Amino acid sequence: MAKSPEGRDVSDGHIVAVLAIGFFLLDVDLVVVNPLLVPISKDFGSSLGVATFALTGYLLTFGAMQLVHGTVSDSVGRVRVLRAAMAGLAVADLAAALSPDIWVFIAARAVAGASAAAIIPVTVAYVGDRVRPERFQRTMATLLSASAVGAASATLAVGVLTDLVNWRAPLVMPALIAAVLFGLYARLPEPERPAPDGRSVRERFAVVLADPWFRFFIPFTFVEGMAMVGLFNFFNAALQKQGHSVLISGAVTSAYGVAAIAGRLAVGRLGARAGGAAMFGFGTAALFAGYVVAAFSQAIPAILVASACAGLALAIGQSALQAWVLQAAAPRIRGSAVALVACAVFTGAAVSTAAVSGLVGADRFGVLFALAAGVTVPVSVVGTLMRARFAREQSKS
Repeated sequence: MAKSPEGRDVSDGHIVAVLAIGFFLLDVDLVVVNPLLVPISKDFGSSLGVATFALTGYLLTFGAMQLVHGTVSDSVGRVRVLRAAMAGLAVADLAAALSPDIWVFIAARAVAGASAAAIIPVTVAYVGDRVRPERFQRTMATLLSASAVGAASATLAVGVLTDLVNWRAPLVMPALIAAVLFGLYARLPEPERPAPDGRSVRERFAVVLADPWFRFFIPFTFVEGMAMVGLFNFFNAALQKQGHSVLISGAVTSAYGVAAIAGRLAVGRLGARAGGAAMFGFGTAALFAGYVVAAFSQAIPAILVASACAGLALAIGQSALQAWVLQAAAPRIRGSAVALVACAVFTGAAVSTAAVSGLVGADRFGVLFALAAGVTVPVSVVGTLMRARFAREQSKS
């Protein structure tokens, strides 16, 4: 039992619940624009390819600012950084909702990405500070399931609000949730961290990169981010370009969240019986299967299956990767280490969305998803083998 800043007892369950709301908001904000790309491009008179840069800009700043938030949280505290980020996110999303043209909208979403970037590295570092290592993956699976519920809820809510009001209304959702979280985060206890060791930011990053495992993680997670975080964002747009409404497309792609919850239950049941390598291999294999299905067809049944596969990949494969990173990171530099990895993941995602903007503009979604399947293969094979190697090294130490 920990103490809140006001001196009240705070249970571990309460702490995880608040962190889960943060991850819920994370995916609400990440995916809120995905179903809106087509109506936004029509309203502003831009091409779908240009509108895609709202997604690219968000992911780019989201990736780059991981480094800042994670490192600063090592110095000034996890809770303080999370609260400042929520204030920035609320303002940026309101600005996006009021944007007069496509370029202001893209800029506002870039600022939103920079603010939301605090959630992953700071929360994961917070988990690493407070949770026993054997519970890392289960805790991360819980948080990732909450994020998947956020994605599913957002895609459904976006469809309803767009049909009832307009495309601007859904952007108020993450702004309001961020304002609520600003207050909820204040009730979290600041975890105890090792005393500062006098290292500068540059020196802490140098320590992280001196670790052979993190020299592997950075390029590996850049490519993994392309497959796991970047390219699945176009499932919704593929359906809309087939003539389906925002509401129908959102209902279909919400299978992502349902499957992620099922994946979380699987992680909880399997626990330590299934190793991290098996979890990562299964998750990425599911993602590959989903992309293959979507490459052959962008009809409703195919995108439904692909979205479900992506949700399983998130809950099972991505949670295994994050638990792996936490186990490899030294406590004194955990925030910096997690930030570097998260930066690589989302920079890879941003690069991938920018790279396929031409395919999106030409409605060549089959080719796009075939490329995504091809990227997933080396991620699955290399990641599974290296995770097994890490486990062997840990057992010997």
